[in-house]
Amino acid sequence: MLIKFNHSSTASDILEEFRVDLQMEAMRLSRAYTAATVVVLLLLVSSQNLGGAYAQRASNAKARYHYYNPMENHWSLHNAGAYCATWYDAKPLSWKQAYGWAAYCGTSGSTGQAACGTCLKVTNVKTGASKTVRIVDQCSHGELSLDTNVFRDLDTDHSGFWLGYLTVNYQTVTC
Repeated sequence: MLIKFNHSSTASDILEEFRVDLQMEAMRLSRAYTAATVVVLLLLVSSQNLGGAYAQRASNAKARYHYYNPMENHWSLHNAGAYCATWYDAKPLSWKQAYGWAAYCGTSGSTGQAACGTCLKVTNVKTGASKTVRIVDQCSHGELSLDTNVFRDLDTDHSGFWLGYLTVNYQTVTC
């Protein structure tokens, strides 16, 4: 702040100019504070787009298959025995049908309830085939257990069923 005054300036004039300068400085700081608040809010919203979960990501992980049989189980997570049924079985049919089902038991990111509902892009390392899956269950072996329909779609050279697993890369995606 620079207050200009001359010999004819009165104390009242100087105080008025000081008051105006203070108001302008307060407005500038308010705009800066508002901009910083917007940035923080955008960061929070971005983190929520990951389902509140830490990002799951792995290279050369093992993905096995699991018989969820969503159609035969009438798209019921409960009937399929999925861990996430408690929180997600009431979701609309369109939500349950949007992506293939998977169990996540990896070592990166959130697990258990925090992972439920998160989507992963899974890519077969050998063939490059990829699919997006939704985590509806947890598992106790390997990194992923994929519904057999998803496993078949990724197993384009049919070697996965012979081995009992696929080698995949996966990462969290928005769904």
